[in-house]
Amino acid sequence: MEEKIGVYVCECGPNIAEKVDIERVLAAVSSIEGVAVAERYKLLCSEEGKKFLKENIEKHGLTHLVVAACSPKQHELTFMNVCEEAGLNPYLFQLANIREQCAWIIEDKDEATEKAIRYVRAAISRVRYHIPLEKKEIEANPDVLVIGAGVAGIEASLLLASRARKVYLVERESSIGGKVKGFAQLFPRMESASALLEPKIKQVVENKNIELMTESEVEQLLGFFGNFVVTVRKKGGEERELNVGAVVVATGLQEFDVSGLPQYGYGKVDNVYTAGEFERMNSPDGPTQGKVLLKDGRAPRSVAIIHCVGRQEKGYCSRVCCLYSLKLAQYLKSKIPEVQVCQFYSDLCLPGKPYQRFYEETKGKGVDFIRAEKVEISEGEGGVAVNYSSESGRLEVRNFDMVILATAMEPAHGSAKLAEILNIGRGVEGFFIEEHEKLGPVSTSLEGIYIAGCAQGPKGISESIVQAEAAAGKILASLVPGRKLEPEVKVSEISEAFCIGCKTCISVCAYNAITFDELRRISVVNEVLCRGCGNCAAACPSGAARHRHFTFRQIYHELMETLR
Repeated sequence: MEEKIGVYVCECGPNIAEKVDIERVLAAVSSIEGVAVAERYKLLCSEEGKKFLKENIEKHGLTHLVVAACSPKQHELTFMNVCEEAGLNPYLFQLANIREQCAWIIEDKDEATEKAIRYVRAAISRVRYHIPLEKKEIEANPDVLVIGAGVAGIEASLLLASRARKVYLVERESSIGGKVKGFAQLFPRMESASALLEPKIKQVVENKNIELMTESEVEQLLGFFGNFVVTVRKKGGEERELNVGAVVVATGLQEFDVSGLPQYGYGKVDNVYTAGEFERMNSPDGPTQGKVLLKDGRAPRSVAIIHCVGRQEKGYCSRVCCLYSLKLAQYLKSKIPEVQVCQFYSDLCLPGKPYQRFYEETKGKGVDFIRAEKVEISEGEGGVAVNYSSESGRLEVRNFDMVILATAMEPAHGSAKLAEILNIGRGVEGFFIEEHEKLGPVSTSLEGIYIAGCAQGPKGISESIVQAEAAAGKILASLVPGRKLEPEVKVSEISEAFCIGCKTCISVCAYNAITFDELRRISVVNEVLCRGCGNCAAACPSGAARHRHFTFRQIYHELMETLR
C-alpha cells in the first residue's frame, strides 16, 4: 500500500505560533518522500481541532500521522483516540513535542524553528517504521483483598464493598480496629476514639459483602491486576485460596522497641511507660478502668513526657509523636487537674493550623515545655529522675512520679516478608513505598496493589482515612464490575532464536513479567504482566529482548534526524 503521511502542526494559541515560524516548518517537511499533506491548525486538541484531524485522515486516506504540538504526557492519548475514530491504527501515529522542547525554552525564533524542523523530520522518519499494534482485552475480577483491619483497612473495605464487589478483609489479630481501639481520646479535638471506631466496626461486621478473616495472614500472591490468586492462612493450619482483582495494603505500624535503649530506664525503673502502654492502661476497658495510677495505686502528682524516643536510632521523624504527646498532656490534665506535666523535646512537629492551636491550648492548661538533649532516666528521690542537658548546655535533673516515653513509629511486624510476597518495594525506613510521591501516592510498582495509612509511613488518623479513600477511588475507577481490562500493548518480546538463556532480563524486570522456560532454555515474556518499561531490552546482551514500538530501527531513524 502506498505510504501517505499526514503532518499537522498545532499553533497552540500563541504558545507555538509566536515562537516558531510554522510556515517554515511546513515548507521544510512537505517535500519529504511519503508526506501527502502538511497543514497547520490553531488548536488541535479542541473539539473542532479533533474533528478537523479526523476528517483529514479520512479525506486523504492517511496511512501514518504526525502531529507537532505539546508534550506526549498531555495529549498523545487524545490524538491516538482521534486516529481510532478515523479508522487509523493509533500506533501508526507519532507526536513531536515542539512546545515544551522548542517554543518554551528557546528565546530566538530562528533557533526554535530550526529545532522544531528537526523534531518534525525525526517524527516522520520514525513513524514510517511503526507497526500496527492491536489492543487486547482480558476478563477482570472486581473483588478486593484488604490486608489489615485498622482504621485505613476498615475505611477502604466499607468504601469498596457492594453487591457487585466482595471485599476480603484479612487481619492477623483476633479483633479489628488496630492501634486506635486502644486509645481513649483523639487529637486535636479530644473526642472519644470509640465513638469514631465502634460504628465503623459494626458496619464491617454487618456488611454481607465484606468477609472478615481474623487471625489470618497472606502466604502467597500470584497473577496480575484484575486476576490475582491469593493464599491466606488462618491460625491453626487452615488455608484458603481467594481470587481478587486488586489488593489494598493497610498493615499499620508498631511502636519502636525502647528496651534496647537502657538510658531511658524502661523495664528497670518503676512508673516508666511507653505512650502506647499509657494509652492502653488508661483506656476505659484497660487494667485501671480509665484511671491514671502509679504502680502503688496512687494518682501521680507530676508526669514527664519525653519526645523523640528512638528518632535518632530510626533516622526519621514520626510526625505525630509530638501531637499525641500533647494529647496525653491534655488527657492527664482532664483526669487530674492539679497534676504537673512537663514535656521534654528536642524539636516540635506541628504541621498545620489546627495542630498549632492544639499546642497553644495545651500550653494554656499549664503544661511546661523544656527543650532538652541527651535525656536519661534513672531512679530518683521518691520517684523517677529525668537527667537532661538544657539549651544552655548545663546538665540538670528533675524528679517526677511518672515518665511517659513518646516512641518512634516503625513498620508493622512482617512487613519485609509481605513485601516479598506481594513483590512491592519498601523505602530505606522499611515502610512500603509508593509509586510516586506526587503522581502515585497510594499506588505501588505493581499495578493493582495499593497502600494506605501507616503502612506507607507514620501519619495521623485523618491522613490514614484520606489515603484509604484514595486507594478505594483508584480501584473503583479502574476495576469496574463487568468491564474488561486492556493490558499494555507496548510490551517487550524475546526472540527465541537470539536468546542465550543468561536470565539477565529476569533480574532487571520490576514486574515479574519474565520467566525462564527450562525445556527450551529461553526467557519468555508474560505480556499481561509486562508494563513496557524496557529494562530487559536495554540490558539484554544478545539483543534478543526487544520493546514493541521502541525498536532499534525506530529509535535509530528518529535520532539521526534529530541530530542533523
